[in-house]
This record gives sequence, C-alpha cells and structure tokens, in this order.
Amino acid sequence: MATNPTPSPSLLASISALNGAPGALLIRHSDRFHIPQGQSGAAVRLTDTGRARAQALGRQLSGPPTWALSSPLDRCVDTATLIGATPVHSAVLGAPGPFVLDPDLGRDLFHGHDIGYVVRGQISGETWGCMRPLAEGARLVHALLAEQVALQPGLGVAVSHDAIVMPYIAWATGHTFADDWLDPLDGLVVTKSAVFWRGKCFEVPR
Repeated sequence: MATNPTPSPSLLASISALNGAPGALLIRHSDRFHIPQGQSGAAVRLTDTGRARAQALGRQLSGPPTWALSSPLDRCVDTATLIGATPVHSAVLGAPGPFVLDPDLGRDLFHGHDIGYVVRGQISGETWGCMRPLAEGARLVHALLAEQVALQPGLGVAVSHDAIVMPYIAWATGHTFADDWLDPLDGLVVTKSAVFWRGKCFEVPR
C-alpha cells in the first residue's frame, strides 16, 4: 500500500490537462488500516498517513473541490472531507456500488475471495450470478459523474473503492490491471465524454 505523502504525479498531470474545464476527480480513498480476508471492513478508517496524504492532495488543487460525492463508508467520506469538500453519499460509489446486483451473494463473494480475484474477474467478464457486467456497472458510474460535470463548474471529487474505480478504469481505458493495482488516493479525471489517466486521454466507450 502506498506511503508516499505526495499525491500521484500522473493524477496531478491529469488534473492539469483539464485546463480549468469542468471535470470529476474519481479516486480510491486514501490509505486505510488492514482488512483481514473474510471481514467486511465497513468500519475501517484511514491511517494517519492516509489522512495526511488526503490533506496534501487538497493543497495541490487550485482550490477546494466545487462538489463532492463519496461512498457512504467513513474512509471515503473522510478522504473527501480532508481534500476540502463535504461529500454527498452515493450508493453508486459504494455500499453496494454499481456492480453488485445481489447484496447477500456479493458479500459472500468478497468475503470468500481475495480482492484481486474479484476485481480482475470482473474486468475479465465474470459476474458470478450476482454482479452486473463490467460495461453496465461502469456506465452507471460514468452517468453519475457526467451529470455532475454537466451541472457543476470547476473540479469535483468522487471518492470510492478499488473494487469500483479499477473496473471503471478498465472499461474506459482497456487497462486490465493484470500486473498492477491502484494505489490509495490514485485515480483519474472524468469529463462528459473522456477520461484522463496516466497522462493519456481516452474517449469514453459508447
């Protein structure tokens, strides 16, 4: 898990690429305490490092986010707040998120397997009878953010989880995360029709 106190350079470059145009910063929450496999982790909060890194990202922005959404879980709410905006809770960003169709079966899936197995399985097309297909769930995330971008000026922030942000990135960019993982407080910038990730612009799939 990342411990670098400074925000991701590629994330800051993606923000700069907006040149002041409206956009949404979709990120994984900052560094948290460990979640043992088989536990929900719903109550797990940010570490001191995670809190410091979220505050550092906020200082790197040109001003406070003009709007904020987050998963209802405390570590996401706290991340958005420390960046500089009080978020509105969104179930699309977590608990249960855009991919889980059956909360009971989805909980069993996440509790019974390593997170890497679940996320990479989603990206490769698995649904296990309880999840939406990758494109369907990712489009729910994009619709939520695109609506905010259309209505709100400036840069907003949306804080979610690796199990949501990574499949969205895979859908938008084609990156499979076969050999890497999304660090805490990393993500991408979303506009109505494109995303900026790791220094590149990708048109959103139609």
